[in-house]
Amino acid sequence: MKIMALSGWGQPYDALRSIVPDATHVDYGHFSDVGEALAHIAEAGKTHDVAIGWSLGGQLLVRAIAAGMIHPRALVLISAPFQFVQTPEKPIGMKRDLYEKFRENYAKNPVRTLHKAWELVTLGDANAEPIRELMAGHDKDPVMQRNWLYWLHALDGFSVDELHLADFPPTLLVHGKNDAVVEHAQQAHFARKIPHGRVLTLEEAGHAPHWHDGEKIRGWIADHV
Repeated sequence: MKIMALSGWGQPYDALRSIVPDATHVDYGHFSDVGEALAHIAEAGKTHDVAIGWSLGGQLLVRAIAAGMIHPRALVLISAPFQFVQTPEKPIGMKRDLYEKFRENYAKNPVRTLHKAWELVTLGDANAEPIRELMAGHDKDPVMQRNWLYWLHALDGFSVDELHLADFPPTLLVHGKNDAVVEHAQQAHFARKIPHGRVLTLEEAGHAPHWHDGEKIRGWIADHV
């Protein structure tokens, strides 16, 4: 069984290695164009049976599957937002003023803003301190800092609500109960859109449940696929 994995915003491309070490970990972060990134994901995952995406990585997998670019037999979305920024029509996700302030701060001082982001990602997690150490321990070179700013812009315009998900593969939605980045209620929107969607919640976890209890997440994934 071949597995492809996509990491989250601002993280190393292989940040899911702890739960799926033998997966093909796809690096989309060096792209600054959604279309080019999706084409790269499609090429990397065209023969894979299972797709796993964390946060922004999950969003990109949803886009690629909805567009018919990849055809996994099973999908796992870890803390993936149904919609990242609220709109007047659909008040789901981060409030617009908070999002715009975060994007402005990141453009001015990416390293400092990333550190603030890790605090938010681990907020409410019983294992917050060691997880922050894991998240902050990777290279933050200027090229990647610029590209992650691009992906912040891309997050603003994405909503699963606009996509057709009726033909999606069986999907496992993994979420931390205390997630401060993607509110837990977003998983219900996913489950309503995906006919074979199932939500599993990890208690005392935040936005990175795979680092909170990797053994349990590995078990859930094994049962799902």
